[in-house]
Amino acid sequence: MELVKLTIDGKEVQVPAGATVLNAAEAVGIRIPRLCYDPDLSSVGACRLCVVEIDGIRNLPASCVTWVAPGMVVRTNTPAVIEARKTILELLIANHPLDCLTCEKLGDCKLAEYCYLYGIKGSPFLGDKHSYDLEDDNPFIVRDLNKCIVCGKCIRACAEVTGKNILDFAYRGFNTKVTPFGDISYAESDCIFCGNCVSFCPVGALTEKQMWRAGRRFELKKVRTTCTFCGAGCNFNLCVKDGKVVGVTSYADSPVNGNALCIRGRFATRDFIHSDQRLTTPLIRKDGQLVPASWDEALDLVADRLKEIGDVNGPDSFAAISSARFTNEENYLLQKLARAAMGTNNIDHYARTCHAARGCEDPTCEELSKEFINITLLRCQNNTQGASDMGALANALPGYQRVSDQGVRSKFESAWGVSLPGAPGLTIQEMFDRAKDGALRAMFILGDDPVRDGLDSELVRSGLSKLEFLVVQDMFLSETTAYADVVLPAASFAETDGTFTNTRRRVQRVRKAIEPLAGKTNWQVISELSARIGYPMNYQNPEQIYAEMASLAPLFAGFSYARIDDQGLQWP
Repeated sequence: MELVKLTIDGKEVQVPAGATVLNAAEAVGIRIPRLCYDPDLSSVGACRLCVVEIDGIRNLPASCVTWVAPGMVVRTNTPAVIEARKTILELLIANHPLDCLTCEKLGDCKLAEYCYLYGIKGSPFLGDKHSYDLEDDNPFIVRDLNKCIVCGKCIRACAEVTGKNILDFAYRGFNTKVTPFGDISYAESDCIFCGNCVSFCPVGALTEKQMWRAGRRFELKKVRTTCTFCGAGCNFNLCVKDGKVVGVTSYADSPVNGNALCIRGRFATRDFIHSDQRLTTPLIRKDGQLVPASWDEALDLVADRLKEIGDVNGPDSFAAISSARFTNEENYLLQKLARAAMGTNNIDHYARTCHAARGCEDPTCEELSKEFINITLLRCQNNTQGASDMGALANALPGYQRVSDQGVRSKFESAWGVSLPGAPGLTIQEMFDRAKDGALRAMFILGDDPVRDGLDSELVRSGLSKLEFLVVQDMFLSETTAYADVVLPAASFAETDGTFTNTRRRVQRVRKAIEPLAGKTNWQVISELSARIGYPMNYQNPEQIYAEMASLAPLFAGFSYARIDDQGLQWP
């Protein structure tokens, strides 16, 4: 790689040929102000705020579109540069509402930040001002063109990130504006409302409608986490105020998605977490009806019935269905409960039946997974890979270690302090076949709705109706909970710490943003249930759970919360 040596503000720097002056300055910790530049977008040099002085060049070039040259001498903070930036800012606010005290972007507005930096309080340039109507005729984005600085970042985001080309410049001169073709509203256009334009907007021209009046940006606590809607594994910030998620904003440094998000991740997350349909208390069936109960009453009943059925009919009369929607730690605990507490390998998860996770040793499975990894990325559940990785499989312990391998079992038996069965358990199809025949008597279903999502709904209904005892832990009532004897409320991903593994096998952090709406996290519920059954699980937090898993699965040797905290970690 060819390197170019230059000097910036007296500091010598070497950068690859083809780098810009702005890139070179950042390499030595010099921050140059910018409004139209973003590393994820093409550079256009439109705002001119990033101008610098370069020896041998008469004018002040924009550093974001000026490429480095050997021996170049650059100065970023001379009187001429400062004066130019001040003038640019004065020109921008000459036609910009100075309603900062009530602006939704207060605390996150680059124009306000640079005006503060350079002491700009007003503009000497007087003239006409725009007076556009506020556009809020769609459910997702509020557009205030009076605050638009015509930087063009939203145009490039729509074209280069989303690939839709909905936006462009219209008109000329003072009347220049950013708009869909035909100067129509977003609602009238072909906009898919991903909100990526909003994430790149440096001012208050584009804002998230659901976050209006929910709190000023500096009042919001931002908790970086991993999206729960599909297997892409996008990162974003949950914005929290007063113990409630009020919206989602992009996390620009995400290794998976950068600023980009889809409409579900950006605009559906808040309403999903705080849906008025959420279950917040355990339910027990009495006289044919599900009625509220305390956690102690519900967990005692579940433990007593599972022990009773297991004692009478043997450990294989019980089966558990885990969830590709829940965290790795929760999946690990449920398979551990099935194997160590209940003594059976009857554990599986539904996502495995529609598209197998990487790690399957069947060559056909592996080939299909590779072929369809991009096609199925958006339709698969968010933690399909992780549920399999964690051992929610009838024939494999965590890390795809075969239950039939005595050496593998001995390792887990030593760590868990119990004897483990060596015969593979029942897959989901087999579970419902055995339930229909009366051989399977009890089930625990975590975060899934097999009546609706199953491959054979009639078989599922028939099997569930024959069970002696069914426990479902989920966030919402479902077609499956209609058959349940006990329904336990589940915590959302926003209410727990943990990890997800995306379709490309990147393990990423899930971070607790709010307290569990039902009072308990899922890992706490499983641990408490296991203790009541007679097998204590003594964990203080999900990090301990993950550490135990990693110590037993060579595939995840060296994985830890510390290592995956920033960028995640991809297993081979």
